[in-house]
Amino acid sequence: MKKLSIFFLCILFHFDGFSQTEMYNLESQNLHKNVRKVIQHYYSYDKNSGGFVKKSVDIKRYNEEGNLIETYYWYNSTYSDSSPTKKLYNYNSDALLTGTKDISDTRGKYSTEYKYTYNRKGHLTKRESVYKDGSKYYAVYENDRKGRVTSKKDYNKSGKLTAEVNYSYRGGKKTETRTSFSSKDGSIVGTYTTVYEDGKKTSYKSNSKYGNSTTTYEYDREGNLKQSNYAGKKNTTSIYDYVYDKKDNWVKKHYRSGKYQYFYFREIYFDNGDVSGSTEFDKRFINKHGNFANVEVVELVKKKTKKKTTTNTDLTTNSNNMPSFRQKNWGYTFVNMKGKISDISGDVTATISNGSKLSKGAKVEFKVMINGADTKYLNFTVDEYAFEKSKKRHIWVLKNSKSKGTFAMFNNPLYLRKKNINAMLIMGSGDNQITFYLQ
Repeated sequence: MKKLSIFFLCILFHFDGFSQTEMYNLESQNLHKNVRKVIQHYYSYDKNSGGFVKKSVDIKRYNEEGNLIETYYWYNSTYSDSSPTKKLYNYNSDALLTGTKDISDTRGKYSTEYKYTYNRKGHLTKRESVYKDGSKYYAVYENDRKGRVTSKKDYNKSGKLTAEVNYSYRGGKKTETRTSFSSKDGSIVGTYTTVYEDGKKTSYKSNSKYGNSTTTYEYDREGNLKQSNYAGKKNTTSIYDYVYDKKDNWVKKHYRSGKYQYFYFREIYFDNGDVSGSTEFDKRFINKHGNFANVEVVELVKKKTKKKTTTNTDLTTNSNNMPSFRQKNWGYTFVNMKGKISDISGDVTATISNGSKLSKGAKVEFKVMINGADTKYLNFTVDEYAFEKSKKRHIWVLKNSKSKGTFAMFNNPLYLRKKNINAMLIMGSGDNQITFYLQ
């Protein structure tokens, strides 16, 4: 019997953070006193490695106007080696961001570059997202006489409207209302409302056919997020602790939510040559906020999928009873991230490009939409297939040039959280693994 190996697609979802260009300046990042460069190291405790491991390095550079001009990001994956991502941010003579360019030594398959268009008054009117494969997505903006964005419409690569966002203003309060549409029939999936007070996000409310939730945000006197409170089917609270330099920039940060704890250390460079903070691992700061078995930095122990032979007669690779379809759509109301169920909703559409079955060698595209966030198109080739007779489920191992994934469909739906689950899509690995429960 041919062995079935389960692998995971190493994809980190990058939510839409490019709606407005002002998010790239020092003020939006709550950085003070002519900062020119910030280096940040992020650590977490890894039980398998026996201590703390450096999970990422993040470097940002700013110009004299305080606008972001260059970024470097490296992530230490548990399952595979990763290459740094490097980007440039370009501006016109009016200091308006005109586009981003990926200058990584190895550009990832899902690398995206952005282009911005403005009217004569310098108001943002369009943003294009251009993926490595050439596909384009875009957003169109409308502004009032004061130059404030009043509406935004998102379109996919086929020119179909996927979301509409409206903004209203009253004094220092801004309300953003986003309506997302189903990729299947264009019906409304949900409405998501975000409220800002003096530029700070204070609440987020999600009302969709998959579930409702509310999150509120609290800030410290320096203007940094100190607590978020999520109220849904399960309530959670996240706490943030900081250490500041003499210029009110944080240089150490501790994040805690349930059993998860993360630590961040920053080194900040100013245009006059001053430097504050340090990226050095601070054991005293760690001990202040937690009780860990080993407060030492160790090398990350990579996890590998073990290859085993099997004579399991419950599995068959016979594809006679394999489901047949060219395109199929599911919705989801919850996902599993980091071993925790979260109330996140959206749609997943599978499209087979060269036939009507996911036989070995078939090409399949998964369109994954996360409501209120982003849409990703993931293309794979079927590497292996098996049918588990006892549980009556079809399992496919998928691959492309960069990664692998797992997809399953059930003859008899699973019943989870009062929902019938007809399929599952597993992506990512380690801290970035996400399982979508498709209904």
